[in-house]
Amino acid sequence: MNFQKALVATAFAIVLSGCGSDFSGNRYDQAQVGEVSQTTNGVVISLRRVELKPDTSIAGTALGAAGGALLGSMIGGGKQKLLTGAAGAVAGGVAGNAIASRAEDGIEYTVKLDNGSVVTIAQGTSPAISVGQKVYIVHSQKGRSRVVPQ
Repeated sequence: MNFQKALVATAFAIVLSGCGSDFSGNRYDQAQVGEVSQTTNGVVISLRRVELKPDTSIAGTALGAAGGALLGSMIGGGKQKLLTGAAGAVAGGVAGNAIASRAEDGIEYTVKLDNGSVVTIAQGTSPAISVGQKVYIVHSQKGRSRVVPQ
């Protein structure tokens, strides 16, 4: 029984660790694959560190609650399993929400485009881009943009 609890706890931790967002300039969602994007050239004229907070979602809370209920129900027997399962669901939901909504480090890039206009875009810290570096600004059809090195 102890091995089973350890296995479930490990699986639960792995699932929750994937609940965060990825704000990287290197990441594409499945829906973006094959999407045509407009690209413009520019040079990074400044950057600053920012905090990127994911949109609130019930996914982390729900996964945490489900995992907590499963772990809690493994404790005790009979009616006690219902109580420990319910307590586990509450604790897991709180933990899952905290993990899924934690902020990540990001960079706000200010880029002077070749046409003379200036744009500012925030994204994750990858790929590493520095001031003075030539970059592409990739504009998706859905209005989202990213900065990538040339």
